[in-house]
Amino acid sequence: MHNDNDKSKFNRIRNSKVSGNIVSQIKNRIVDGTYKPGDKLPPEKELLEIFAVSRSSLREALRTLEEMGLIVIKRGAYGGAYVTRMGLRALSHVMADVIRVAGVSFEELSEMRVILEPDIARLAALNRTDEDIKALDDQNGLREKAIKSGKVPIIVTIDFHQIVARAAGNRMIQLVVDSLASVFQEEFRTRAFSMDDHTAVLKFHQQITEFIKNRDPDGAFQAMREHITDVTKRLRA
Repeated sequence: MHNDNDKSKFNRIRNSKVSGNIVSQIKNRIVDGTYKPGDKLPPEKELLEIFAVSRSSLREALRTLEEMGLIVIKRGAYGGAYVTRMGLRALSHVMADVIRVAGVSFEELSEMRVILEPDIARLAALNRTDEDIKALDDQNGLREKAIKSGKVPIIVTIDFHQIVARAAGNRMIQLVVDSLASVFQEEFRTRAFSMDDHTAVLKFHQQITEFIKNRDPDGAFQAMREHITDVTKRLRA
């Protein structure tokens, strides 16, 4: 028997966009705190009755919510759909979609990076931890190893900047940079980067890392500003 309290939280689906409507309703109840991290959604049987939809539509909606990072579906005796801690990654995907739908140009994104990222590097130099420095060094090491072996680095240039954003210690900054990263990854796949370009990027990344490591905010600011300006020119070439 379903819980009447659960039933009152949702509405029956009344139009053709069945799965999308289920996703929207459950997402809204998670965002507004009706269902909190760790809470279990009503069982499948109850959700089918609440929404008055087919099993396939419900399962499609739950898969979508899981892909969005809002729930995790567990199997076994304690199985079911559980609300996750809505991490920054889930939110960044939403923001990235908004950027794409709005048709924001590469030039606009690049201008935003020139404005934001030097100050992010400055903040990273002030707030970084030893773990952040290790992550930056590891990232630089992977790029350097690939370049020395004559291979184009598999890692994306923006990955380094996501680590810098985490080092800044501000979740809003991390959310914005992660969103930009998702969009820029697509740009990097469509624009040719030579080995000379990759080598120049590595040099800048190493310089920025040293300034952050030495807690030099002004140095980190200037190096990041020069780097973003340089890489933007290379991508336009």
